[in-house]
Amino acid sequence: MDIKGEILDFINRNETTGALLLKGKWGCGKSFLVKKIAEEQGNTKKAAIAIVSLFGLDSVAAVNKSVKDKFVSFRFGALDKANNKITKAFTKIIKDGLEIANKAANGNAALSAASHGISSAMNYDVLGFIEIKNTIKQGEIIRKFVIVFDDLERSNLEKKELLGAINEYVENKQIKVIIIADEDKVDGEEYKEYKEKLISRTIKMTADYEALIDSIINGYAETAIGYKVFLKENVSLIKQVFRESQTDNLRILKTAIADFERIYAAWKESEISINMMKWALYTFIAEVFVSKAPKEKKENEDKKSISFLFDDKTEQYTNKGKNNSSFWELRRWIYDGVWNKSSFIEELTQKYSVPDVSPVERFILFNFWDLQQKDIDEGLPAAVSLAYEGELSRDQLIYILTKIHYLKEHSVTLPCEIRYDLMEQGFSKRIEGIKTGTINEPQSHTFAENTQLDNDALHLYQMIKGLEDQLYAWNNRKMLIDYFIGESILSRGPFRGLYIQELDDELLEVFKKAYLDSTNTRKRELVSTLVQSVFDFSTYSNERDIQHTKQNLTRLVEWLNAMPSNDSITALINQSTINEINKMNLMQKP
Repeated sequence: MDIKGEILDFINRNETTGALLLKGKWGCGKSFLVKKIAEEQGNTKKAAIAIVSLFGLDSVAAVNKSVKDKFVSFRFGALDKANNKITKAFTKIIKDGLEIANKAANGNAALSAASHGISSAMNYDVLGFIEIKNTIKQGEIIRKFVIVFDDLERSNLEKKELLGAINEYVENKQIKVIIIADEDKVDGEEYKEYKEKLISRTIKMTADYEALIDSIINGYAETAIGYKVFLKENVSLIKQVFRESQTDNLRILKTAIADFERIYAAWKESEISINMMKWALYTFIAEVFVSKAPKEKKENEDKKSISFLFDDKTEQYTNKGKNNSSFWELRRWIYDGVWNKSSFIEELTQKYSVPDVSPVERFILFNFWDLQQKDIDEGLPAAVSLAYEGELSRDQLIYILTKIHYLKEHSVTLPCEIRYDLMEQGFSKRIEGIKTGTINEPQSHTFAENTQLDNDALHLYQMIKGLEDQLYAWNNRKMLIDYFIGESILSRGPFRGLYIQELDDELLEVFKKAYLDSTNTRKRELVSTLVQSVFDFSTYSNERDIQHTKQNLTRLVEWLNAMPSNDSITALINQSTINEINKMNLMQKP
């Protein structure tokens, strides 16, 4: 069936016998097709097609207002807001409305408006006097006024009330009305009853998706120069991934294509070769479809799991991950809504900027299915050695741990012995470097399931994931030290209740020096900040940390007791400080 032709035939007929229902699954292109028709009819001045979304409308008044707003927009135009001037068209609305108001109020309304000027006339609900008709006249041009009610199934109104309101336009005003709905999602006997009275013809949308995809791309309004050409060059891949999604959902596809434009712009900015970008486009669209899949269809899908590195060559999406086209940063954007252009460019550069990447770099960073035997034979031993020395970041460690497990699962002979105990020693060494500031640990985005790791690697993995909490506590510690030594411009307020791993020896000495050098006012602020910090929260502090904190707090009390002072206020503050320290929760514990 030529659906577009059938819709145009309905619009062009002079006789109005009822509304037209265009039904089909959500996302199949119903709204897109009607919007294109409305645009074409508007450009040729053949018909004025008002598209009103019923989504969220909860009253007949709201529906009627939406229709009237569309009619007035077609008929008269609008205010020139930029210059705060009234256009000639809108002035005509006021005059037309006042003439009607004058007759309705025996002249009083017009006289009152004239006496107060145009600004007073604006206070009248002049639009309330505008009658919606089935034609719109602009000069010598007369066009049919057509109303399209979209998203019928998403309206909050009772279907009886809603269809009754729509019927007013069809029966009493003889306006052409088209209703768009996913009828499978419209429930109730009332709908079936009133549908028979209102709908004279039904068209089921069985879309030509390939033609619609062509139309989407041909009509795409690019922001990044060259993106539309890129889409046209790769339309066959776009159609392929859409077919493989098995969803018939064009809305998801349109969203993915629009979002990828940002990726396209960042890629071009990086000056990295775009040879692999088409595979990134395919993989990105596939990932978007996966993220939107019903939960029961992705029971084993963990959005933060490493598993996608190994499952890219799936039966459903045959090119997903091809040529190393899976990106952590893009998955993070899809699932968490976090876009970080600089991190994406950094990841892109790591993958594609160097044509001759070393085997160890390939083994650590590349998709499992893109590895060569040389990457395993030479890259794995080198990567393991780096792990033993504490030279690998958290994400890099997780990459190699999961790949080692996957190699074993597939009975691939490993070229070297794997010592997880030495990896733990290396990571412990790295932790000390991070704590002292000699190593800058990048943010981690990688997760793995226990089933993707050797049993002997589970303890190391827990160390890796536990570092996130430690980093938080260490950052708080640095903030506290900066505040004590006066490098922070913030008051004590933001530092109340900070979680700190322990009151270590350095932190204690920094506090004591700051206390000695401070005024009485500053002393009280320092004490308040210290005693309100949390040194015994189990997520950040173990029993050894807590005991060390208690020892140093005891040392601090002893130091305060021994401090000579000729200042009576300082002596009172010292005693108050001792009292406050002794009241701390951890000092009450055995």
